[in-house]
Parts: sequence; structure tokens; C-alpha cells
Amino acid sequence: MRFLALLFCLLPAVCPAVPAEFPWLGFDRYELYNNSFYSGKGTAEPAEPGMRVRGNARNIILRERKFSLVFHRSPAGAAIRCTLHSAGKAGIRLLGTADGAAFKTEVVPLVPGDNLCRIALDRKGAVKFEGIELVSDGSGVDLTLHNAALLAETAPAGAFEVGLDLPARLALFSPGDPVRVRVTNRADRPLPFVLEGKLTAFYGTSLPFRREQTLAPGESAVFDVAEKLPLNGHWTIDWTIRSGGDSQGGKAGFAVLPELPPYRPRKGDFAFGVCSHPNRWAAGEQELEAQAAARLGVRYLRSGVDWSQIQPTAERFDFDRFDRIVDLFGRYGIEVQGMFGFCARWAAPEETRNAPSYHAWSRAKPELEAWKRYVETTARHFRGRIRIWEIWNEPDLYAFSHFGVEDYLDLAKAASETIRRTDPELVIFTGGFAGLGSHPGRRDPDFQFKAMRDGWKFFDVHAYHGHANYATYARQIDERLLPLREKAGVQIPWYANETAVSAIGGTEREQAAALFKKLLFSWSRGAVGYNWYDLRNDGYAPNDPEHHFGLLTTDFQAKPVLSVYHMLARYFRGAKYIGELELPEGCDGFVFENGGDRLLAVWNEANRAGGIIAVSTDAAGAERIDMMGNATPLTLSDGAVLTGITAEPMVIRLVKAARSELREPPFTFTAGAAVPEQPFRLAATVANPLARRAEFKLRFVPENGVAVTPGEAAVTLAPGERKTLEFTGLTRRGSKAGAVRLDYEIPGTSFSGTLAVPLRPAARIPAGDGKYRRKPDFVLDRPEQVVSFCEGDPSLRDLVWQGKDDLSAAIFLRREPGVLELYTAVSDDVHVQKEQGTGIWKGDGIQFALVVPGRSGAWKIGLARLDNGRPDSFVWESPSGLDAKAAAKAITLTTHRDEAGRRTAYRARLKLDAFGLDDRMLTEGIRFNLLINDNDGNLREGFIQLAPGVSEWKNFERFPLVVFD
Repeated sequence: MRFLALLFCLLPAVCPAVPAEFPWLGFDRYELYNNSFYSGKGTAEPAEPGMRVRGNARNIILRERKFSLVFHRSPAGAAIRCTLHSAGKAGIRLLGTADGAAFKTEVVPLVPGDNLCRIALDRKGAVKFEGIELVSDGSGVDLTLHNAALLAETAPAGAFEVGLDLPARLALFSPGDPVRVRVTNRADRPLPFVLEGKLTAFYGTSLPFRREQTLAPGESAVFDVAEKLPLNGHWTIDWTIRSGGDSQGGKAGFAVLPELPPYRPRKGDFAFGVCSHPNRWAAGEQELEAQAAARLGVRYLRSGVDWSQIQPTAERFDFDRFDRIVDLFGRYGIEVQGMFGFCARWAAPEETRNAPSYHAWSRAKPELEAWKRYVETTARHFRGRIRIWEIWNEPDLYAFSHFGVEDYLDLAKAASETIRRTDPELVIFTGGFAGLGSHPGRRDPDFQFKAMRDGWKFFDVHAYHGHANYATYARQIDERLLPLREKAGVQIPWYANETAVSAIGGTEREQAAALFKKLLFSWSRGAVGYNWYDLRNDGYAPNDPEHHFGLLTTDFQAKPVLSVYHMLARYFRGAKYIGELELPEGCDGFVFENGGDRLLAVWNEANRAGGIIAVSTDAAGAERIDMMGNATPLTLSDGAVLTGITAEPMVIRLVKAARSELREPPFTFTAGAAVPEQPFRLAATVANPLARRAEFKLRFVPENGVAVTPGEAAVTLAPGERKTLEFTGLTRRGSKAGAVRLDYEIPGTSFSGTLAVPLRPAARIPAGDGKYRRKPDFVLDRPEQVVSFCEGDPSLRDLVWQGKDDLSAAIFLRREPGVLELYTAVSDDVHVQKEQGTGIWKGDGIQFALVVPGRSGAWKIGLARLDNGRPDSFVWESPSGLDAKAAAKAITLTTHRDEAGRRTAYRARLKLDAFGLDDRMLTEGIRFNLLINDNDGNLREGFIQLAPGVSEWKNFERFPLVVFD
């Protein structure tokens, strides 16, 4: 974790500074250099230890792979240890930028023999290095670089390097392993420190630690912070170190992973894979990737090496890079899924062959004979080592192909015929299609349909991506992909061979749940495999989605999603899909069988269905497994298991079970609007799912500002009988509780437990005069509220949400006699609305929803300020029995744009009767939701939303509840 450590240690200091020296470069197998030799020739090769540079070039520039990824805060200089073996004149300097401005340091002369070159840096701000330059007189230089350090003037606490002690470099532990921290004093003098911190499990368990010591210059202390952790899965370590009146903080992620059970792949098994780009990294890091993937249960690696690297000229093939990757991962039991593409420069059309941009010629349609020779030679070379080949990547996106569907089918047909002739046993994937959602890079919305309709017979597997959150992805599959396959007559299986969601903006918890849901949902919809994208973050930039997709961080720390992958592989490799569970509305569940066990994957997607489910089974035992792989025994009595369903996905494991049937749930709840300091109704329907008469005892526990009266109740029911019990709830002002605790017991059985009964928290909308001199009712300004259509396309990464100034909003609601008013103040750096009417969703504007009590469906309404300044509104959807056209005429919209302040205001007034609403409904509460679309020029980049559902047009019961004074 050398690079991240520097981000913490080189912060501006307010205490008296001390000189410190932090390790920077090792010139070893964990670093990848791209070197340039000017005015001569040269080589740079590994030496033990270090790297040996030879040549007669006057200027040699060494560029390490991570230079472009890491910023350093105002380093004072660098110290490079090296040995000069030649006698000619030579020197060394650093190249880089400081706050974007380029610089070159002074050249430090080298002398024959050992050198410690101290290079001063007087640049302040964010420093990014671009190279180490060796300057010589051209008579020949022979230099061994041993290591390099960065120098700093830092406060005492900043002179300590703190991190997990990881001898194997991977932040992956086995159960029972001690967790150790290493503290190193990088200052030039002895320093005392006090280190305090805590280890926190994914679900909140916390273990504190403290250490106090004095370290000599360069001395390290390694000590246990936990002898044994009580839970599997993801952990975070946070620390604060104090010294000399100053303090610095840091954090890291790691995982505790049990050993995976033995697994021998069988034909027809669902494929567990990941995507990665090991070709971009040094050999040592490639091996760390392979070790990590094997530890997680990865069976397939989707990767590749560009055609231009495999065949740099028409006459020469060079498989060395790809050979190393295939052989390395093969040693760890991981099969590489190869890919053909992109176009080699020499094979591109003449009009693009000499274009300066890599993307101009690499995305062109190659000359067909050259393409066929490349495919045949490559497939033949890897015969017996690569069994699966994909034809191009995301051919439906302009970012990856500058040709149409007919040209793609030309390439696919040629490749398919060539592969089948070379080795009939090979499996051919379509190019993984990017998706079927509102992706701005899809120049032909029907590309995938045409390709599959006219070309599915060229392939063995239909590959699909669909980067998105679970709700959006599920809608893509059910409403678009599966109907497309049926309409196109596709008779080959499909594979989710690159799909994920970025954790940009700190949404790692949501990312973890997305893997659980998307993988199992894909399986339930007939997918034959799933590859998470990707194994490792591509860098450290906070606003680049490509730097947040990984199971691991760039420096091999664990993310929560990594533990979810391990849990799924641990329990589901080799499993068979049985069917979908018919759960209460808003819940999802799927049944699998593995080794004689039944596995029920369930979660409460709407987070509203209260109570527990009852499963009738012949199992020998039962347990609940959380996303982190922690198992908790479940009571098995009277041939049934009872368990709650929460928003956190889980697996119910029924040991040695041939049967798993849902019975009527014993508890279901209906809650009124929970407005602080106002009593609300809470009804509990109790049903007896057992085969004998039973008593049910309920006790509500007051906590977190929520109380229920009466606090206790009991009812005795015959088999199949049900009864509704009435309660009154009250939430205190300031309470943010979304549930109330219920302890239940069924005397005479082994069933007892605790439930979190979901409430219906409501936003209270105060009366007002329409001037809105109060706090907004809702605010949109957080990363987890953002849905990006650009994060899955590296060419559009600059269009990903950049913060509040990019897009945010304050939302106000108000009622007056016969009218509902919505006022929204939007901060948007660029306002673009070229559409009108039904198409206004493509530009900047608002889409909001109102759910009318007692009617199915909901209102879906759009508000916009056109580029000519005129307001425009549109009604896309209406509840049952209500007229959209009549309602549209009952909207009065005014808008205002403050270009200097980059703000747009929308005031919409709706006549209640036209929308099927009345004052009683507003008093009792209605559900409301809203999103704001963002378009800065030519495409809809995404939106920021109050709650999921408006875009997907589902889960109306999950929309926020609003109650009007």
C-alpha cells in the first residue's frame, strides 16, 4: 500500500516539521515501466535487486505505470539509490506536474559507483510524476536503479507510516488469523506515538485498539490489534495516530474468507467469472490478481490483449504477453476467456490507418483477410489453453466500434467460420453488447436486435453487459433482453459476461448488494454465467467510475463486494436453479439446489413487506447466511422454518432438503403514515402456518424514538386461522427509525425471535405561503442518489456526476385549496432542453410521480424549461380510471433560469380533482417521487433521484410518503 500511504503522510503540517523519507519505488516486479530512448538506443531490464538501464541514448525517460494515477502532496524531494557502472558523464532528474503545471528538476550528476541522489522539489500542491530522466553525454550509460524514496517536511504524526501488516501483500485473511498493524517511523529522529483505532465489520461489530510507543528512525513496530475476528467477510480498520500535538488518520479494507469447498466444474455449471486487465500491470501484480481471483472462487477470467500487440505488423506475431497471462491464471485453476479485437493499425482502412488517435484506427473495421489470418493464427496458438473466444467488445457502442451492424456481422461470420474450421470444439461468444438501456453511446438502438436476428447462428453464446443498479438491470433483462431474444429467434444461451455497478461516491455497500442480486437474478433468467467487472479498481480518482468497479482496490485492499463474491462462490458453485419464490410484494427470492441442500436467496427490494416467511421443508437443519458468509442457525420445528426478510440480501440454507414450500406468513403488518409526534395505526395480521393449534405472543420494544401501544399481545389460532390485531404507534421528533422492534414467541415450539417491523415514515409538509423561506422538504445532492448512464463507458467518464454544482436540487411541496404545488430549485452547470412534449425526458428537466390512494398505477409527469425559455409539461402515465390528457391541461408551470448562478427553478401547480386527489388524501398521506435529468449538450448523462422507481416505473410502494398540514 505504498502509494496510498503517501497520500496520508504528505499532508500540509501545522506542527513543527520534521524531515521524513517514505519508500516510493522498488524498481522490482511490482512495477511496470514504459521507457523511451532519445538520440540513441537502450534497454531497461530487471536486475537483482533493482533495474539495470543501458544504452547510448542521450536522454532516457522511465515511466512507471502508476505515475499517472497518484498525486503526492507537496513532496520536498526524492532520494534515488543507484549504482553507475559506466565512466561517462551522466545525471538524473524528475519530470512531472504540480497542480497541472509541467516541471523538470535540476539534473543531479552521477559518479561511478554507488550514488544517493537527492533531488530537491520546490513545487507545492498536487504533484504527479511523469518520468525519471537519465541524461548522458552519449558515450554510453550503464546504471542500476535500486530504490527511491520521497522526502517530506511533515508534522510528527505525518512521519509515521501506518497500515495492515500484509507479508503476502493481499488484504485477505483466513478465520482465526491475527490481524496485525505495522507502524514505521520515517523521520530522521526518534518519535513517540499514540495509535488508536477500531476494526469494524460490515454489519457494524466494532473492536477498538490502542498502542503507545517510541520508535527510532526507520524502526517498525508490528502488533496484534485482534487475535481472532468473530465474523467472516469485510472489515474496515480506521486509525488515528498522534505525535507531537499533531494527528493523522487513515483507513483500509480487508476480508476474512473461509476456505472454499472443493469444486470440480461440470458441463452445464453456471460460470463464475470476473473481468480484468492484467496486461496493464507489472508481473508481480498480475500474480497477485491471480492469487486473489483463485481465493475468491473465480473460475473464468475475461481478458485479452489487443490485436495490435499480438500482431504488431502483418508479418510478425508475438504472443508473449498473452501467453504469460493465460499460463499464470491457468496455474491457479482459472480459465481465460479470450477476445478478438481491436483493429491493428496496419489492418485498418487507409483513411484511418495513419490517424494520430489510437481510437480512430483501433475501432475501425479491419480488412477481412487480415482479420481471418489473425483469428486463425491466434486460435490455433492457444488451442487447448483458451476454449472460449469473444468476437469484439461492445460493438453496439461507438466508443468501441466505428462501424455498423452489417460490418460487425461480416467480421463475426468470417471469425466464426475460421474458428470452426480451426477447432470445432471452441465456444464462440458474441461481442458483449453494452446494454439496452438509455446509453448515450448507442448510435443504433436496434444494433443488438439486428445482430442477433441476422447472425445468432455464427455464435454459441449471446454475451450481454448491462452495467446498472439492480432495479435498472432487472428491468433491462425482463422487458428488453429476453423479449429481444424471442423476437429475433435466438436459440443460443446468454451470458452476463461483463456487468457490475461502480461504487463511485462511496456507494460500496450498495455495490456489494448489487452483485448478490444481479448474479442470482441473471441465473434465474437463464444466463449460463456471470462475470463481475472488474477484479480490481483501475486507479484512485474519486470521480472516475472506472476507478471504483473492482472487487479489490488498486493497491489490493478488499472491498465489501469481494466478500459477497466469495460467499456466492462458496455456496453456489455447482448449484442448479430450481425456481422463483412467490414472496410478498416488493420481495425477491430464488431457489437453488446444491449438494442435496436447498438455497433460498431472498431480499426485501421495496423494504416495506413486514413480518416473516414460513417455509415448509423436510430439511435436516437450517441456517441463515448473510452477504458476508456468516451463518446463523435457524429454528426448524413442525416441519417449518420461520425467518424475516430484510433489505439486506441473505441465503436460507436448508440442509439435505428435497422440499421447500412457502406457507402463509405468520406475521404481516400494515402501518399508517408515521409522522413525528402524531399517533399512527399499526395492524398486525397473525396467521398460523403450523399443522397444530398454537399461541402467538408479540411484544413491541420501545427504542430509537418509536413506541407502540399496547406493548404486548397474544392470540391463539387453529391451523390456517388468521386474526388482525390493532396497535397505535408514535415516533418522537428527531427519530429517523424506519422500523420498530418486535419480539415474538410461539410457546410449545422452538420458534422465537426478533423482527424489525417496517414503518411508513412520512415527510410532514408544513403549510406555507409559497415563498419557501424554510428548509426544503427534500434535498438531492448525494452520490447514492445519482444514476449515471456514462459510468459503463470509459469514453464518457468526464460526463459522470462531479458534485453538487454539476446537479443538485432543493424540493418543496405545498397545498392550498384544490391545488398541489411543487417547487424545485435545481443547480445545474449547463442547462440543455432541445426536446418538447413526450421527449423532454432526454434533456434537462424533472420527472415526478404521484400515487393516488386506492388506484393502481401512478402519475408520471414531466416538467421542462425549453431552450427558448418556454415552460413545457407532459403526462406519460396515469393511474387506473384517470385521464392523462385532461390532467396535462390542469398543470400550470412557470420556470426561471439564472445563468450566472447556474440555477433553474420550476413551479408546477396541479389541480387536485384532475389528478384524482383531494384534501383528505393529502392529509392522510400520498406517495411522491422525483428525479432530475441531466444533459449538458448532446446526450442524457443520467439523473439524480429521490428514491428508485420513477425511471424503472416500479416499486411505487417504495416512494416517499408525504403528509400535508
